[in-house]
Amino acid sequence: MTQTSRPCPICAATAADLCLVNPMAAVGGFDMSYTVVRCSHCGFHYAQQLADNATFSAYYQSVSKYDAPESVAPVDQARIDATVRFLDGRVAKTERIADLGCGYGALLGGLQAAGWQHLQGLDPAPNAAQCALKMFGVRGIQRGQMSEAHTVLNLQDVDVVCIMCVLEHLPQLRQDMAQLLSKLRPGCKVLLEVPAVEYFLNPESEPFGEFSLEHIQFFDTNALTNLMRSLGSKQLAMELLALPMVFSGAILGLFEWSGRFPETIQLERADRDLLAPYIAESQRQLQRALQRVPSVPLIVYGAGSHTARLLAHLERRQGCQIVGIVDNNINLMGKQMGRWTIQSPASVDETPDIPVLVSSFRSQNAIASRLKQSATNPLILMYP
Repeated sequence: MTQTSRPCPICAATAADLCLVNPMAAVGGFDMSYTVVRCSHCGFHYAQQLADNATFSAYYQSVSKYDAPESVAPVDQARIDATVRFLDGRVAKTERIADLGCGYGALLGGLQAAGWQHLQGLDPAPNAAQCALKMFGVRGIQRGQMSEAHTVLNLQDVDVVCIMCVLEHLPQLRQDMAQLLSKLRPGCKVLLEVPAVEYFLNPESEPFGEFSLEHIQFFDTNALTNLMRSLGSKQLAMELLALPMVFSGAILGLFEWSGRFPETIQLERADRDLLAPYIAESQRQLQRALQRVPSVPLIVYGAGSHTARLLAHLERRQGCQIVGIVDNNINLMGKQMGRWTIQSPASVDETPDIPVLVSSFRSQNAIASRLKQSATNPLILMYP
């Protein structure tokens, strides 16, 4: 698998301090391992050594598929409600809004219910438009990638562009944002939401959970301001949003595009490294969790980022033999994870005496509850 080394996505500096080597088992044949660094110039945390752009594109097409749920999850509803409050009084109800990467239209549904009527969206998922219409009565959603938004939507007529929980995923962050801004009219507002480094450190959170298979940029408020300033956009408003139900939080930022990119970039470097304490605490939490795993043959339940990171630790342990990996995500069944083929949870019944290690943080108790009803295997939980 080809890897590439990136300069800082904000200031383009190449000098950086190593923070973490984040090895991940390959999923579906895609090795999404990366190293986390802190830019020596502006202080931004980002993945430097990582899979190349072609791998990212193929991964998202093949493995990372987000199906529309039957209802809006509580954490997503909290984000939507906060976004509506954030925009109320800052964006007139008559303004035209486009949500790029709108998913199944939950935010557009919230905006429509709050009184905004001139709404449109863009998402690569083939069923996004049908789901948005069925769940929220929202129309105007087109299929496409953010990079081609200007060919699908008339961005020159848009007053506000929403880019929610997207920037942390983009291997070509600066290039993609610069291309998008160049298609907007001067004065167009840009609403951004990203996970907030300010909320990463939490003793109740998943160890290293913020370093997922797909998150390769890590923003605090200073970094988000620096990015948009370097791209010719001024900050209009910014808020930190706590999401206690997932032991994390987000940044909401509203910016205005000036219509030109600055010739020189003036950035502010944060004095404090907010990510270092999180990495240290995650290491302590992970070691405590690993102590709960016996060195015996195991079936691993879960094929997400948690397991991709865990496999490297378990394979080094003497006496610990992974018999198989199971997951109820139909997009993953039959695909490879490391050297194992991901199986349906029904396969657990074939080996009733082998313990099942529940490899999940947020869904640990729900998975364990389902297994107790359907299987007789001993269960191993990594977290209290």
